[in-house]
Amino acid sequence: MSSRNNPSRIKSHRNYTVIDISDTLGVHPKTVRNWLKVGLPIVDEKRPLLIHGADLKVYLKQKRKAIMFDCEDHEMCCFRCKQPMKPSIESVLFIAKPAGMAHMTGECEECGCRMNKYVSWRNVNDIWLELKGKLPIAEKHLILRGQNLLNCPFDGVFNDEK
Repeated sequence: MSSRNNPSRIKSHRNYTVIDISDTLGVHPKTVRNWLKVGLPIVDEKRPLLIHGADLKVYLKQKRKAIMFDCEDHEMCCFRCKQPMKPSIESVLFIAKPAGMAHMTGECEECGCRMNKYVSWRNVNDIWLELKGKLPIAEKHLILRGQNLLNCPFDGVFNDEK
């Protein structure tokens, strides 16, 4: 059974019974009855209870929107603090993923909870600067200064580099 209820599985111009909704979304019929108790509108009071597809779509979208956070690019959702938080700069890590995405991980500054977020690889430098971090490229060049490069076929350092 899925924990995310996909509203695109619901047809807008159709009426559904409780059992139809539970079969379509893969949830228990008791879950649908709980939705009815907390605000899912029904067509009329007659049995079997009928729910209009458009109303169900709107309800599922509002339910999903209520648990989402509006985060800035440099913030991640902390589920322990229940709000968008900045990660501590020491714990931030970017992992390259396919299709120009990066997996951003870090720990919450307040509670230390682990947080995750997917961002565009183009925005990584901007996010890093927003978090008041030094660019990792500059640190890499500082560390390698005066050392032989690993992919360099020569053993020594050139005379013009001294």
